[in-house]
Amino acid sequence: MRDATGIGQIHLWRGGSLWIGRSGKPADFHQHHAIQICLPLEPDQSVAFAGYEGVWRHFRAALIPSHHRHAFDGRGAEVAMIFTEPESVLGRAILARYGTEAIADLEAGAAGGPAALELRRLWSGRAGGSSLIAAAQAVLTSLAGENAPRSLGVDPRVVRSIAWLRGRLDGPVTLIEAAAAVRLSPGRYRHLFVAETGLPFRAFVLWLRMERALLIVADGGSLTDAAHAGGFADQAHMSRTFRSMFGITPSSFIRL
Repeated sequence: MRDATGIGQIHLWRGGSLWIGRSGKPADFHQHHAIQICLPLEPDQSVAFAGYEGVWRHFRAALIPSHHRHAFDGRGAEVAMIFTEPESVLGRAILARYGTEAIADLEAGAAGGPAALELRRLWSGRAGGSSLIAAAQAVLTSLAGENAPRSLGVDPRVVRSIAWLRGRLDGPVTLIEAAAAVRLSPGRYRHLFVAETGLPFRAFVLWLRMERALLIVADGGSLTDAAHAGGFADQAHMSRTFRSMFGITPSSFIRL
């Protein structure tokens, strides 16, 4: 554990993931497309985050908005990190409730509610992945609040193009091809895609590639296999991308 950034499990579903276990070395400054929820799993435990300004603050539970550069230090703490994409129904509701500009303190909110307590109970009882995923999704639902939108709210052409992209990550994909798949001009598609997702097309494709690679890593596959599945040039390219998005190297997370 001395050189590990964490030891635990990673569970994924479409548009989200749960990273759960004991934290090791701090994670360097990084940023990613997902909204991130951090829940310490032991009583009276806190973790530290630094945001854009570089000032460290301690949290009993925290929400990091999408595309928010941050560093993390939870050495020795058992934590659950829940990620959800901001263009999802729950993601949009969570950002509407907590904002997009700063790390939010969740101690007085849903992080202390029944959903978070159930996730803690399941982890301490070493429940299976499907139970942990359901509990993590319940945490997201509780954070979204009663006014979560009934519909996705993202332009349906962008939704269709994201589904199209997910099926083509084993090779190169271009904006022109994606635009044609939803019958838009490249210029119109480029503008609409950024407006709806908050990311340029190429950066979003890179995020989807990392999501695909994580599926392999979470299942115990090799980094070489993960890089191939995600359509990365090689393992080194995937590892650099992983570090820029999560502040750690994929090999430093020890899977239980």
